[in-house]
Amino acid sequence: MSIGERNCYDANTVNPDAYRHLDAYVNNFSKTSSVSSELLWGDPKQIPAPWLSVIIPTFNRCELLQEALESALWQEPVRFSWEIIVVDNTPLDENGVTPALGMIEALGASRILYYHNRENIGSGYNWNRGAELARGIWISFLHDDDLLYRDALRNIERIILRKSRLKKPLGYIQARFDEFSSPEDRVHMVRKDKHYLLELTRFGTLITYYTRTGIPTCGTTILKRAYLEAGGINYDFGPTADAVLGYQIMRRYTVLLSDRTLGAYRWGSNETLKRETSQKLVYADYLLAEYCRRQSPFSRAWGKWFGQTQHNRNIEVKLRNVNRLGTCATVKDFRVPIPYKKTSGFNLLFLRIFSRLYRESCRCKARWKAFWKI
Repeated sequence: MSIGERNCYDANTVNPDAYRHLDAYVNNFSKTSSVSSELLWGDPKQIPAPWLSVIIPTFNRCELLQEALESALWQEPVRFSWEIIVVDNTPLDENGVTPALGMIEALGASRILYYHNRENIGSGYNWNRGAELARGIWISFLHDDDLLYRDALRNIERIILRKSRLKKPLGYIQARFDEFSSPEDRVHMVRKDKHYLLELTRFGTLITYYTRTGIPTCGTTILKRAYLEAGGINYDFGPTADAVLGYQIMRRYTVLLSDRTLGAYRWGSNETLKRETSQKLVYADYLLAEYCRRQSPFSRAWGKWFGQTQHNRNIEVKLRNVNRLGTCATVKDFRVPIPYKKTSGFNLLFLRIFSRLYRESCRCKARWKAFWKI
């Protein structure tokens, strides 16, 4: 499928027009309203008023899903009630079941509610369906091939309660996570915890080129009200849709990067490492950056000076990620609508210096707040 082609259930299309109206409300839940989701396992009465819902969308990955589920079930004790929502796109077999349903029945955990979509609504909009079905005030996401650390929910609770008196209410916690690709990697993983909560802002998106709110997994937690007000994830934005959702929520809510790592991310089987997906990511990232640059005289000047340089650096980052799997891609493979064009060394040097100063100032501010427990 070429760039610009549209499929309402496809998470890898890019509709440039959507970026021209990025902050306009779109009800993305209505796009799948004709598809029903049936509860095939669990009883909501077992947990009548959950404070938090862990949402695990899945499709045809039973063994990995079991690992993800077990990591969610084996959480350290917390003071709030919570549920696990599994939403499955896998078709039913001739007996009216799926492999995941059989596995969940064997686990027998009353905390799990297993829903089955009567139609495959795609990986993207299955996140929205999970948010619709969740009953918690907060919704926490986990990919079906990733893991939560045992203290993830305890740390999420600590962050939410600690940040209850902000100028803008807390609406989004982006999870820090460790990466692995094999069982051997998991054995040798060292947690990369921090001791400060980093605020993510729209101004930071302009300066650093990234919202840092992509990849909603490993305990990334969103206020359900904020998720609904944003209209849910909109895959007219293509594979950058999750980052755009974070950017939209920043307008009314505080968005934080967690201080502790909340889980482990399995990068080896990730769709975004494919060359075709990375090409679309580069294009979608550029469109988001262009929207950021239209917001003020300063942002327009910033884009004029450094827009192409930031675009080049993003291509270089995506290129390194793709080549982690031995793809051997080059810059020539990223001749998306906005090509790689050489810029001056002065621009690159100034951008690196200014970006580093901005990041360090944000870290210093975050450390200061952590020290005084603000």
